[in-house]
Amino acid sequence: MKICISFLLALFLTISGCTGLESTPEKPAFILSDDGGLSLQIPESSSFSTVIGTDGNVTVEEVTLNTFAGNVSSVLISPANPVAGVVWAPGAGVPAFGHVDHLLAYGKAGIAVIVVDIRGNGGKTPGYPLNLEVDYGTLSSGDQWPQVYLITSDLITAKRYLNHRFGQIPIWAVGESNGGRYAAQAVSADSGFYGYVGISTSGFGRQGDQYEGMARSFLLSVDPEVLAGSISPRPSLLFHSSNDSIIPIEFGERLAKSLGDSAEFFRFNGTHGVDAEVDAVLISRLNQ
Repeated sequence: MKICISFLLALFLTISGCTGLESTPEKPAFILSDDGGLSLQIPESSSFSTVIGTDGNVTVEEVTLNTFAGNVSSVLISPANPVAGVVWAPGAGVPAFGHVDHLLAYGKAGIAVIVVDIRGNGGKTPGYPLNLEVDYGTLSSGDQWPQVYLITSDLITAKRYLNHRFGQIPIWAVGESNGGRYAAQAVSADSGFYGYVGISTSGFGRQGDQYEGMARSFLLSVDPEVLAGSISPRPSLLFHSSNDSIIPIEFGERLAKSLGDSAEFFRFNGTHGVDAEVDAVLISRLNQ
């Protein structure tokens, strides 16, 4: 898959140094470094939940996270006393509720999973589909968070929710396709994540290096291949199918290589996105 970023030529700025909002203890803030490093200051948030149903010892709830940038819907599938947790970022166009059925198996295996309704994916959380041009324009204006950074913040807020609810269990960030990129950004920005899982995903091949200034910094900050250095040596699990017609397997292999010795790469027999084979391997690994 070719990722087109030529739109940045029209938006190109040659600004060096750090970019972000002024940081105070009460105010959400981000700091973007020249090399794409992203630091986030995220205020604590409240939440409320509604039980949707139960399946044996597993409870399914809708959880609303009251973030500084608006309410974010999510679905929690959990046993009473989980041994591990997962923050799940669906792929483009897939709302959180689209994952409930297959994730019941995780809950029955002792794993709590919170599926975040990604902004712009067509679910309950408002937003627009991934658009780096719009996000770069927002960043350039200097007074708002780009949506891609808000999504990273949402995943970190969901991790906090799991810790507040279940204690200090190991929590992984899991993402499919484009969600795998968001998950990588969250693990990179928050050292509290235990590890990273990418399913049918990839980086952007360091295309940001074609630019300078703020344009370069922004593109590097959303590229999992660049973020790999701040994810490892924490463990990473990468799943990809040779039959993937959306993101070719060699793109996934390149991401795994960038993550180094702490990454494991699994070929599975599906096409694009999670399937029963991936679920079985992942449940087994998360329970180790």
